[in-house]
Amino acid sequence: MTVILLAGGRSKRMGEDKALMQWQGKPLLQVLVERFWAAGFSVLVSGGSADWSKRLTNMPVPVIPDLPAHENFGPLAGIEAGILNTRTKLVGVVACDLPFADPKLLSWLSEKIGDADAAIPTFDGEPQPLHAVYARTCLPKLSEQLESDDKSVKEFLKRLKVLYFPEGEWMHVADAKCLTVHLNEPADLAKASEITGEAQLMSVPVLAFVGFSGSGKTKVIEGLTKILTEKGYKVGVIKHHGHIDEEGKDTWRFQQVGAEIVGLVAESGMAIFLPERNLTAKSAIERLLRQRSVDLVLVEGFKSSELPKLVVLHPKGSEAETKRELDELLAQIPDKNTISGVISPVKLTTDLPQFHHSEIDKI
Repeated sequence: MTVILLAGGRSKRMGEDKALMQWQGKPLLQVLVERFWAAGFSVLVSGGSADWSKRLTNMPVPVIPDLPAHENFGPLAGIEAGILNTRTKLVGVVACDLPFADPKLLSWLSEKIGDADAAIPTFDGEPQPLHAVYARTCLPKLSEQLESDDKSVKEFLKRLKVLYFPEGEWMHVADAKCLTVHLNEPADLAKASEITGEAQLMSVPVLAFVGFSGSGKTKVIEGLTKILTEKGYKVGVIKHHGHIDEEGKDTWRFQQVGAEIVGLVAESGMAIFLPERNLTAKSAIERLLRQRSVDLVLVEGFKSSELPKLVVLHPKGSEAETKRELDELLAQIPDKNTISGVISPVKLTTDLPQFHHSEIDKI
């Protein structure tokens, strides 16, 4: 089966080209191409009119323009052009504004289509024809409809032998968001980003390091980040701090007059200021994960959070001082079950795993 990604729309409501807007650090269309490639499908892109298709020349797969007679006829023209440029008996059709489009659902539909012209999932009783599977047998009826200047997908389906599958039959294969989350307006992109952040938050390992000032938390995280990075892991780091900007500085002034987001750019990189007060640890991690895909997140601070954490004690304390410091620190951690271990200069009487400050590689 070949997958046809429909990218011929003009994205007027979004205000920018949906196919090329950034999603998880890449153009959305490229993310979809790579996702379906990784699932073993041949992939091509339907780019709309010949002129409009030129914007997609950097895509790593063939970009097929509409037939001249059917330029700008919408999704049906893209499906027609795609089928004409494939040899497979089946094609999967996916609109490029579906950021959670799922190869597993297309595979499942391809197994169910039988001798029908199309296998289409439904959600809440509504057909979802732009995340569906079609047989080449539908091509004559498709071309016939376009020749009559009828662009309606709904009318096209009436010409076909279609098998419809309600969500109760396919949701064991794919999550509903693969059909329900469409990127039509900027607000949709924000919602999809939140969903992605929540999903990443559930799947990305997180470990916090808590302790009093001067205990060496930063040095431990610095050393651990270096070790993990050298092993090929992508590491994200968050530091909990009393203040994020200096009063009177330009970035502070922009926030004071109502800027929703402020960026500070220098040769060494870019910092983004989000004027959101009292963020929880999970909310902070979610916002971090919207910016980059990482393998794990290390957090400095957030003693009272529900994050798993290592307690870091001052590296030069005596045995008595270290025990006292541990007791004081434990009193500030509401849920003792979140403590995964202790970094201490001396051996303590505890069942928790213990590490010395010089044993970062053992954490």
